[in-house]
Amino acid sequence: MRKGKISIEYYSVLRDLLRNIWVVLLCLLIGVMGIYIAEYSIYKPEYTSTATVVVNVKGSSSSTMSTYSVSSEMAEVFSNVFSEPTMEKEAAEYLGLEKFDGKITATVLPDTNFINISVVSDSPQRSYELLNAILQVYPNISEEVFENSVITILKYPSMSSVPSSVGLQHSKTKTLFLIGLISTGAIIVFSVFRDTVKSEKDFKNRVSGKLLGCIPHENKHRTIKDLISKKKKGLLIEGNAFISTRYIESFNRIVAKIEHQKMRDGSKVFVVTSFAENEGKSTIASNLALSLARKGKKVVLMDMDGKKPAIYKLFGCTYEENSELGLFFNGESSKNNYRLRRYKKTNLYLAINTRPYADSYKWIESGAAKDTIKVLRKMVDYVVIDTAPISVDSSVNEIIKAADKTILVVKTDVVETTTINDAILTVTDVGGNLAGCILNDTHPDLPVASFTGAGDDSKYSRSKWRLNG
Repeated sequence: MRKGKISIEYYSVLRDLLRNIWVVLLCLLIGVMGIYIAEYSIYKPEYTSTATVVVNVKGSSSSTMSTYSVSSEMAEVFSNVFSEPTMEKEAAEYLGLEKFDGKITATVLPDTNFINISVVSDSPQRSYELLNAILQVYPNISEEVFENSVITILKYPSMSSVPSSVGLQHSKTKTLFLIGLISTGAIIVFSVFRDTVKSEKDFKNRVSGKLLGCIPHENKHRTIKDLISKKKKGLLIEGNAFISTRYIESFNRIVAKIEHQKMRDGSKVFVVTSFAENEGKSTIASNLALSLARKGKKVVLMDMDGKKPAIYKLFGCTYEENSELGLFFNGESSKNNYRLRRYKKTNLYLAINTRPYADSYKWIESGAAKDTIKVLRKMVDYVVIDTAPISVDSSVNEIIKAADKTILVVKTDVVETTTINDAILTVTDVGGNLAGCILNDTHPDLPVASFTGAGDDSKYSRSKWRLNG
């Protein structure tokens, strides 16, 4: 195990992006609101009115080079005069204003005697009025500067209909793009650096336990109707044409290792547990039992998760008084009356509950669970026990001690690696023997398409098997 190694799993990143797309959309919405607020509370539009004048020497032709040169020099002078405070004062008095509430700009066109005069104000009407006032009062000032100058209006001002100042409109798309990019990048960074197991390679680099095998992702939504209604179907490897061959073979490979452990040290009772909920332990326990039964082994699958039983849902079982494991443990069903349920015509027998039991902790305290495990050990080839998660029920530790081996289910990208390693230590600390870990819901590639077939909805067999043989 190599700690601290960071790996990038593209499926994990893509999944996080899809799951957190609302974060990106929320950031974009906040960005739009921010731009709107800034645009209407901070940004103030400005309007520009422009006129063009030409400066010539009084009483002379503009065709000679000397006259043109003098006119150009005069234009340079007048461009400065138009911007003087005197011009603003005269124009304000002409309009009856206390002050000139605009900004004058006068620019000489290169190599000409033309002057562009602009007035910028906070309204198109005001800009137009101020510029007209300037054009009315400039003769009084121009005669004081150059008596022999003539200023002719070449282009009269017009009222602007759109703001001349650039607001936030031009940067809105760029700003929203940056917000989306930053929020998406943040999700990717959190995904990459999240301390969870995301792949088989990640498991070997960061987890101290032995890896028994990997279970590939299998879609539980079989049809578009199931996807819309969020209806999930059990992923049992027996009698289900929807299940892929790769999924079935992954269990066969793990079962081969379980058989090897039995040959080596006689292990027959295997506990399947996990640290957290919804890591797929019940499905994995059921399929391990089914895979063993398909090989001709006599197998009992026990559901020891008394508070939240799940095995009965996977096999489609309903309540039966003499086949309820909880009633048997509580002494409400005698040993002679209790019957294990046989699944179809296989060698798999189910010891299950169809409802939760609040006092399931008494099954361990009374010794009923341990005694039953001892009896089953002598009667069958394998006993597979599905328990509650380690973090949920402390009584799991006692079941682990009563079993031969413990299998820890780890779902990709759910539990932190430090927590997984702590769970492995817990199994050994309570006196259990860890057979290894199963990495569930792996994604070796990014599937483009999947093919499905018809399922088998047939129920379990009505055949029964007594607990005493």
